[in-house]
Parts: sequence; C-alpha cells; structure tokens
Amino acid sequence: MKKIFLLFILTFLLSGCYDYNELNDLAIISGIGIDYTNDKYEVTFEIMSTKKEGDSSSASTSSYTVSSKGKTVFEAFSNNGNIMDKVPYYDHVEVVVIDEEVAKNHLEEVAEFLIRNSKFRNEVYLTISSNTKAKDLLSASFKEKPDASSFIVGLLEHSSNSSSAGYYDIFTETLNNILTKGKDARLPVFTLKDKKISLIGIGLFKDFKLQTILDNKSSVILNILSNFNVETALFEKSCASNNKTVISIYESNISIEPNNKNTIISGNISARINEDTCNYDLKKTNTYELLEDQFTKVITEDFNNTINNLKLYQTDILSIGKSYYNKYRKPYYNLWINQDFIYDIDLKINKKGLIFEVN
Repeated sequence: MKKIFLLFILTFLLSGCYDYNELNDLAIISGIGIDYTNDKYEVTFEIMSTKKEGDSSSASTSSYTVSSKGKTVFEAFSNNGNIMDKVPYYDHVEVVVIDEEVAKNHLEEVAEFLIRNSKFRNEVYLTISSNTKAKDLLSASFKEKPDASSFIVGLLEHSSNSSSAGYYDIFTETLNNILTKGKDARLPVFTLKDKKISLIGIGLFKDFKLQTILDNKSSVILNILSNFNVETALFEKSCASNNKTVISIYESNISIEPNNKNTIISGNISARINEDTCNYDLKKTNTYELLEDQFTKVITEDFNNTINNLKLYQTDILSIGKSYYNKYRKPYYNLWINQDFIYDIDLKINKKGLIFEVN
C-alpha cells in the first residue's frame, strides 16, 4: 500500500493537472482510529504530510494525527474537518482501528457509517486496539516507521513468517462474515508495549459484538484450522529435567466436515524439528514415527482447546454452521456447539538432512 501512496504522489507531482501546492492542499489520510468513551465517539485521522526538500521537487513523508469527538460517528468525523486546514482525502486509508468498547457495543453503527459513506474505499483492514485507545495506537511512531498505519499493515501481512497471530481481511469481507448465517467474524488485535505497536491476538465476534480475545498461541491454531496463511506455528513437548522438543508447522491443509452426529476435523500437516534438548536419536526413522505420534496428540489437544473456546462463546469463526447448511440444507447453524469433534490428522515431520546412513 505504501508503494501505491508514493506512486500517487509522483502522479500529482509529474502530471500537468496538479502541482505541488495543490497536492499540499489535501490531507491524505492513511489510518482512522475510532474510540468510544463517556457516551461519545472520538475519531482520529493519521495524516501523511509531505514537505519539499530544498529547491527540488522531491517530497519526504511523515505523519501526524488530528482528533475530534461527537455524539455520533458522523458528527465526530465532521468535527475533524473543523480543525483541519486541508481537504480530507480518504482514498489511501489503509487501516481502521476500533477500541474494545466500539468492538463490544458499537461496531454496527461504525460499520454502517463506513459502508454507506461514498468517500471511503472498502479495501481497508479493520482492527482492534486492546488496553489502549485507538487514538494512541495511531499516534505511536518511531524512527524506523514514522507512520503507524503502514506499520500495522506490515505486521499483519508479514506475520505468517513468525509465530504471531496475524489475520487480515478487507472490511467488506469482515462485514459479510458478520451478516451471513452460520459464519462469524474475527479481527486482529493490537496494543502498545513499551510504546511500540504489537500484534497480540485475534478478537472473536458473534454478530456485531466482540466476545473474547484469543492470545497468540490460540490465534495461530485458529489460523491453522481455517487454512489461513500459516508458515510458522510452534508446538512443544516437555521431557525430563525441563527439557523439550519443539516442532514448527510450515504447511497444512485442514478440512472441517460437520454431520448430524459430530464434526470431523481431518487433514495433512508438515513440520520440522526446531529444537530438541530431549536427546532423541534423530538419525533413526522410528524416532520420527514416535515423535509424529506424540505431537499428533499435542496438536489435536490444542485444536480441541481452541474449538472449546469457540463453543463457549458460540462464535462460528470456522463457518461450521454454514458448511452444515450447505451440505444438508437445514438451518441448524448452532448444531456443532453441542457436538463432539473427531480428529484425523496426518502429521509428517521432515527428516531430510537429519538421517545419516552408516555403512
């Protein structure tokens, strides 16, 4: 998205229709924060600022924020315009951050405003700020990333390469998940740690209301179950003297099939050994067979714990109710909540490069 923004600037600077001064009349908004306190909305714009360097036509980018309050979302947005000396430009909004109060009790009003407002494009990421205001999240900046919005987007889009819990989808798809019977939405959750933006988990919704926030570990498992962009997921098994063996899942393909009696979760998982202080003999094939058996139990137990969380809050992030309806054409969208889950997981631990043949 940052590349698009820079191309946008170059288009204005190089075209015959706009010059630098006209570009400078626009407040190019990259992120929007929405908080709700004391019966009022507070809307924060993160605005990309451009300034000329010397006598050249090049521009450098940084950001600043403006905030206003109102009794409605519309009023708070409008009041921001009263304290801005530029024309708000929304076409480059990358992310909308809502605080937990909005996520729990006011998301429907916010979503309706965003979807009906013709000034907004809907290819934005909707996210939650936890234990901090959305305003403060968008105001956080540091030398490497002076604009918070692009940093948040980067954390989301590159989180599959770490063991963090990145999940992202465009706003219209999130809204579609909320409105579709047998489906529910989830949103990534951020906070400030040591004044830096940190991705901490996934928020689970039932209709328009936030039910709970899963931690990183449970969020990664949820992403595996839904086949969402997981390239690094760590599982560990302890042994004597506080030692452990850790495997990393780098590829998986999971299927969830509900029926009238239970729900079956099956699929293939590929993993590699990341750490072993349990002193397994990794040159032997039967060692891997043993580890595959042991870690299959670890993984299915973690799967089941996450499923039980979904049952507890009756949030159908995995679209199990919709899958049941598609299969049987019966509107028993919540049947899975009272069912047992059966697991059939084929785990393969990669042995390449670790087994040596001895003549």
